[in-house]
Amino acid sequence: MKHHYWEAPIVLYLFLGGLGGGIFFLSAVFDLIVMPGSGPLFFAPVFVALAALALGCFFLVFELGQPPVFWRVFTTKTAIIKWGAVLLSVAMIFGFVWWLSYLYLLGWDWAGGFGLGLAGLRPFLLAVAGIAGFGIMVYTGVMLSTLKAHAFWATPALPVLFTISALSTACAAVALSLGGAVDPSLAAFVFSEIIHGTIHTVDIVLVLAEIVVLLVMVLSFFGAGNVTAKAVATRWVRGKTAPLFWGGMVGGGLVLPFILYTAFAGTAASTVVAPVLVLCGGLLLRYLCVYSDERAPIPGEERFYSRLPKKDAAFLTAWKQGENRY
Repeated sequence: MKHHYWEAPIVLYLFLGGLGGGIFFLSAVFDLIVMPGSGPLFFAPVFVALAALALGCFFLVFELGQPPVFWRVFTTKTAIIKWGAVLLSVAMIFGFVWWLSYLYLLGWDWAGGFGLGLAGLRPFLLAVAGIAGFGIMVYTGVMLSTLKAHAFWATPALPVLFTISALSTACAAVALSLGGAVDPSLAAFVFSEIIHGTIHTVDIVLVLAEIVVLLVMVLSFFGAGNVTAKAVATRWVRGKTAPLFWGGMVGGGLVLPFILYTAFAGTAASTVVAPVLVLCGGLLLRYLCVYSDERAPIPGEERFYSRLPKKDAAFLTAWKQGENRY
């Protein structure tokens, strides 16, 4: 049965949430494990993550329809969306304080004392934000997969696919925003080049993994899914959304970036065009998934809806407000 469960704001929320969470996770991994001391280079990527999560929260609250009572999300014990709200809040709070501690690098002398006071807490702040960011990446897929009535969503492959995609888009965003603008030293330049190379290599692996998981999930539904899931997969593979799936998401968002990463390494095609295509592919993936929300009808549901009056039925418009006809 086709009746959209969610609309475009949730598409943007899932995309921006996974993107921001992935950036926090990558920033923590690089600064705390892979290349300690590279924190200042992630000043701009962390700002992108904060902006993405803040904008994603706005779209979520907007979609819920009652912004003044958004706080109820935190008090609903059984709702999966509560854990997403908690993870988002933790990542944004700790990530924002970490980001503020580096404001003095912009030449703002007034922030020097603040940054000096927080210097010892930076590893802890970024670690918490990174762990919360990883949880956000996983949550974006779990949020849909827990809705068992929607057969195309209710698969363990979806959280895996969304996590890989979120990490891949985060690699793309970091590659585009990473730099030594706040630290123009030679050491920062060398660190930045090493991180860029590592990020591109990681994204190549992630793109390949995403292609495999995506095709396995869609083609398995296409060949052996239940009636509802198979109908969605058929539409993706050879139906009206096939051009978006094959040409946009698989071709433009995965295969083409892989080719640019590997065959044109070191050029603008690899460092700029490929990451932008990865970001577009990640957004398109969530768009197609969110709008693939068909479900099997509950017994008697179709009969019920068939008996509802039309919007232009005469008795619905016969009475005017304030009129007393009796």
